[in-house]
Amino acid sequence: MNKHEAIRFISQMYTDIVVNFDFDKLPNYFHNDYYQVTDGKKINIEEFKKHLTTLKATVDKIIVSPFYDALYDEELQTLTLRYTVDVTKKSGTRGLIELIAIFEIQNRKIVRCNELSHALHNVKEFKELASISSPVV
Repeated sequence: MNKHEAIRFISQMYTDIVVNFDFDKLPNYFHNDYYQVTDGKKINIEEFKKHLTTLKATVDKIIVSPFYDALYDEELQTLTLRYTVDVTKKSGTRGLIELIAIFEIQNRKIVRCNELSHALHNVKEFKELASISSPVV
């Protein structure tokens, strides 16, 4: 994959999985041995599916910004991105979260992701959203 292909691939993944919550498409993007570390919390593919299900139950709408920064190492097949997500919870509360994510891609599948997230406003309500795995009461 070259840089433009990798950016397109990750962008489409966000649209399908995070924005549209089309979990049937997970195998199109993620390797069975996938794991991610978000804000120091490591999860495997099954825990990632739980995270997505909880996210879907918690939020009404997610808008992923264009990528502000994108660095790609073609030899290592890693894509580093900086972007924001505008989130509206089912309660109507809105928040903006900045993310820096490093994706490792092998054979057109994401095998690892390392993320750092930072809520830009409504910090108390949105600081854990990037790694949420059980409904917030």
